[in-house]
Amino acid sequence: MNKHQKEYIHRINRVLDYIESHIDQELSLETLAEIANFSPFHFHRIFSAFTGETINGFVRRIRLEKAGSMLITYEEKTVSEIAYACGFQSASVFCRSFKSRFKMSAQEFRESWEPINSKNGQSDRKNGKILTENQTYVCDVELLKMSQMKSKIEIKEMPAMDLIYCRHVGEYHLIANAYEKLRKWAEPRGLFKPDTKAVTVYHDDPKVTEQDNIRQSASILLDHPVKAEGEFGNLSVPGGKYVVGSFTISATEFKEAWDAVCIWLSESGYEPTDACPYELYHESEPPEKFVVDICIPVKPM
Repeated sequence: MNKHQKEYIHRINRVLDYIESHIDQELSLETLAEIANFSPFHFHRIFSAFTGETINGFVRRIRLEKAGSMLITYEEKTVSEIAYACGFQSASVFCRSFKSRFKMSAQEFRESWEPINSKNGQSDRKNGKILTENQTYVCDVELLKMSQMKSKIEIKEMPAMDLIYCRHVGEYHLIANAYEKLRKWAEPRGLFKPDTKAVTVYHDDPKVTEQDNIRQSASILLDHPVKAEGEFGNLSVPGGKYVVGSFTISATEFKEAWDAVCIWLSESGYEPTDACPYELYHESEPPEKFVVDICIPVKPM
């Protein structure tokens, strides 16, 4: 692990420590990204790549586990007091979340608890076991790197691109509909050729924005100025320094590919900027595979 990756993990650990010590307060993505000194757009993906959990999922899990511990330790505290102490805005929301996580109500959890079994380091209850032993939140980076798909990842100067796009809002896989609209519009105008490059530009992080609100631009690269019209628009992507991961993958392997780029980036001495990342597609062989460059704009740490 080099000094740059150590810095990434240091920043993530700083966030984990902050969450732990401010569990009763609002923990927004913007606040946590500022603590990590990453842009909010990219921080969530970096956090997920290193921890295996989303920010929201991690905070919710920690709050519920803290509440479970308090239910046992502080018998004099009411369920509502514990809910508010763990950052829940209402007791009813807490009770629903707690039952979903532990498969019993908070009161049933408290009443069924037995003394901690000191031999195995776990906490027993009458209806089963709840693990309370320490967990490693930051993944074993070397193990993750060993399991990564084959790829070429490097820092490159990427050219500026002029695109024409059809905006897609909603589930990721349905972006094919936007590409089909774009093709039907572009072909009669001589813009959609066999060697035309397709580019998907991300405007929201799918791990943060609810799926129904995710915005993506299904785009093609232009070699001369074209005026857009109707539901089709012009989009300029700035050139500059990017981390570029080149992959040949199936439709189900995109998350693993993005995570691989984030892990590689953590060792590079660079960090993401606020500009939009994109996927640049090349002609694929076989056709069921995607030959794609995942491109994230970066700056020196």
